[in-house]
Amino acid sequence: MKNNISISQHSKIESIRNQWLVLDKIAENKTSAYINYTYYQTYEWNYFIAHHSTDGLGILTTIMRYDLITVDGKPFAIIPFAVTRSSKKARIPSCRVGGVLNMVCPYTYEGNEEIMKAIADHIVASCKGMTLSLADVPCQTPFAKIMKLIDNNTIERTSFHVPLTQFASHEEYVSSLPKNIYKNIRKSYNHLTTDGKKMELKVFNHDNMASDSYLRYLWHFYFKRKMAWRHKSYNAFSNITTYLKAVYEVKNGCATASLKKLKDAQLYVLEIDKKPAAFMIVYRHNKNLLMPRLAIDTSFSRYSPGILLILEATKLWMNEGIVDFDMCRGDERYKKEMGGINEPLCRIEKRI
Repeated sequence: MKNNISISQHSKIESIRNQWLVLDKIAENKTSAYINYTYYQTYEWNYFIAHHSTDGLGILTTIMRYDLITVDGKPFAIIPFAVTRSSKKARIPSCRVGGVLNMVCPYTYEGNEEIMKAIADHIVASCKGMTLSLADVPCQTPFAKIMKLIDNNTIERTSFHVPLTQFASHEEYVSSLPKNIYKNIRKSYNHLTTDGKKMELKVFNHDNMASDSYLRYLWHFYFKRKMAWRHKSYNAFSNITTYLKAVYEVKNGCATASLKKLKDAQLYVLEIDKKPAAFMIVYRHNKNLLMPRLAIDTSFSRYSPGILLILEATKLWMNEGIVDFDMCRGDERYKKEMGGINEPLCRIEKRI
């Protein structure tokens, strides 16, 4: 007997709030692997991203679209799209913050092939004349298989996560790290001692957020660090441009807004002698963590502040019962050095 599949499009996320919350609850009860249904698939996150994307002038440039799939009258999946009006490019809206993106679906591909094929056919039919830019989706999830039905030439990239439940204690986690990074960790702590430096981990959330001037300072060295990642030279002009980017991010940026508005968003800062040396943004969801942003002030490189930040934070997380720490997309060396396991992602960009 064939499934009774129905697909409808919605421009307002509030109109499908109840169905979305049903899917969130099913995913929570199934307690499947962290990668299948992360914080980026929840209603709470998508409600935030929808309103942030269309605030002010955003409403002139972006159209929000939500494709609700029901089976026998019950919600099965939701595909959130942010469509750029000028280019007709359709993306998963969470790409504005980065991380691991996906369709909202707590079910498996296996046993639901008919429904998944209907979703693929619907995407192709409803996106005629548009460019699908879908990234970065975990290869093992149903949406990745749907994407391959649309375009088999998917591009893969890496993403790393640390399954903290594999370790009985923080000491066991640290001792499991490669010898070279273990030596560097000891050296960094020794440097702090011999140089007479004091280290402190600070944790901020929407009830206790850092000042805007403090946030600007963090984002300034983030954008400077980003230039180094892209092998761009740094000079007086770029110092001004990176500072202006920091000003904009604190005033209007998606990541900063999430820190100020969402209860599950946290900012971790490692200070050395009361000066920020490294920071990361973390989103919590059902004892799992997403970390889409981490950057260091390179003037503190002698102390490996990014590594120490992760180490100090994981002490807290393991005591709190956190089961997995997702360092998100990207193949930065520190992710593997810190015990990260690769979770392959895929993406497509196709004109329909």
